[in-house]
Amino acid sequence: MKLTSFLLALVAVFFIGCASSPEVSEMVTVKEDTVTEEVKKEPVKIVTIVYYPVKVESYFGDGVKDEYTVLSYDEGGSLLLKEELFNADNSLQQSIVSKYSDSESSVKTTYDAAGTLLSYEKILLDVDANIIKKKKFDNKDILQSISEYEYKDGMKSIWKVYNESGSLLSTTLYIYSDSGLARIESMSPGGDLEEYFEIIYNNGLLSENNHYNSDGEIQDSRSFEYKNGFLVMELVNRKNGSVLRKIMYTNDQWGNPVETVFMDAGDNVQERLITAYESREEISYEK
Repeated sequence: MKLTSFLLALVAVFFIGCASSPEVSEMVTVKEDTVTEEVKKEPVKIVTIVYYPVKVESYFGDGVKDEYTVLSYDEGGSLLLKEELFNADNSLQQSIVSKYSDSESSVKTTYDAAGTLLSYEKILLDVDANIIKKKKFDNKDILQSISEYEYKDGMKSIWKVYNESGSLLSTTLYIYSDSGLARIESMSPGGDLEEYFEIIYNNGLLSENNHYNSDGEIQDSRSFEYKNGFLVMELVNRKNGSVLRKIMYTNDQWGNPVETVFMDAGDNVQERLITAYESREEISYEK
């Protein structure tokens, strides 16, 4: 929903008065000057409703509950603070806690069921809240890997992964078209193409995601179907085009997938996810 408000300008009118003398009386015609101020508008306020998941429940194909994740956010609903994984008996299995020291850095820590530290990530953000570096450590504070990200026009363009010694392990390139992300290339440490993904859109909606090896031979693919602009089915296909897996989506009236069903090629349900959402308002101003 977009709400707009306007400031109406006041028109100021200045008057020049008349003068007269006791000895000489005459009519003085005074021209009225009207000064009209420019009408100034306040920036148009735009209110956007953002939905975010707060609980994801997983069920086996036979309908038996498997596990569920509870996600907790800050008061404004914009920062994810904790992810807690529970089993079907409501016992905590694992938790991931995010702490933000300032607007440009955070630490994401993973604990086991007993609260013992398993690993953690130090995350550095830019002024636009884009992740520009991640450092992963084990529970003994030993560096495991480093990820670095670059952006162009606000879009992620390069992702590089290094080992604990700083040696480059891989590079991923993101290439865009007018429709959106169009190609993803995975490069070896020496700069050779190892594999790539081509992403195709139809009427602005993601239509296909095709995976190729370095020789341009298709390895697998995904195709997407929509209803009323909302994603309702995703097909995962083998290299020969046969269906490997189906993913069916049931959406609420705002397009949030509230149920996700994973099936094999024979339509046998393997897993079902139920997702609950809450919402928050994001306010911006039209330039």
